[in-house]
Amino acid sequence: MKDKTILITGANDGIGRATAEQLAGRGAHLVLACRDDTKGQRVAKEIMETTGNHNVDTLPLDLADFASVKAASEEFLAEHPKLDVLINNAGVYTDRLELTTDGYELQFGVNHLGHFLLTLNLLPAIQCCRHCTRVINVASAIHKKGVLDFTNLRGEKKSYNGTEAYAQSKLANVLFTMELDRRYGQDMTTNCLHPGLVGTRLANKKAGALTSAVWSMYKPFATRPEQGAATSVYLATNPEVRDVSGRYFDERQCLQKPSAIARNEQLARRLWEYSEQAVADFRL
Repeated sequence: MKDKTILITGANDGIGRATAEQLAGRGAHLVLACRDDTKGQRVAKEIMETTGNHNVDTLPLDLADFASVKAASEEFLAEHPKLDVLINNAGVYTDRLELTTDGYELQFGVNHLGHFLLTLNLLPAIQCCRHCTRVINVASAIHKKGVLDFTNLRGEKKSYNGTEAYAQSKLANVLFTMELDRRYGQDMTTNCLHPGLVGTRLANKKAGALTSAVWSMYKPFATRPEQGAATSVYLATNPEVRDVSGRYFDERQCLQKPSAIARNEQLARRLWEYSEQAVADFRL
């Protein structure tokens, strides 16, 4: 992996950091894309110290702000002629309605739209590595409970269920993976995965006090981030999946069939078209 450039979103914590550490240990050139660049730089320094790999850079990226995604894309393309692996890992969970800078429901906006825009903006670097680039989307098994409600992606409805919104965003991750493969499969492989139930701070950051407290009690019994990173690392590095694309993997690196709705090509096209319109002003 020493000649590979890998960009990981949300790489300063949880699964993203564990993924970065493991790939740095293999000698890859890492770009840690983080909302808090100060934390990102601290983590980059720690990874360099622990792995001995000093080829670790940071990139300021706020997936809840399309202008930030565009700026990060421009900065990356100006500094890196190619991108071998893109790991769309960052995610957010909240149990109360919040909106992104651009007015979209936060979980849909960050978990799907931000990554959608980032991926499309980085296509020039991705397509430089024709047939070699791997795009990896960290989804979740909860996508099987997801339903896309195109009438409520800006929080139009007064009632809000955080778990339903999270499931919707993870369904979008899987649909995006399948449609990206259909549209750009000649240029890259793209796969998605369920990392397992991992003891990260996902439900501690923006969730309410009760949800956060319950999650904190459960977290010690969940899978460690190092284990949760295993499938992302596998899809980024293993030659066995070099030509595998448009598929969904579980936490044991096994192929699984996503939900029937996640395999709906018409829905995937509709989501793609909606997403294109949403981010149109920020495309490069």
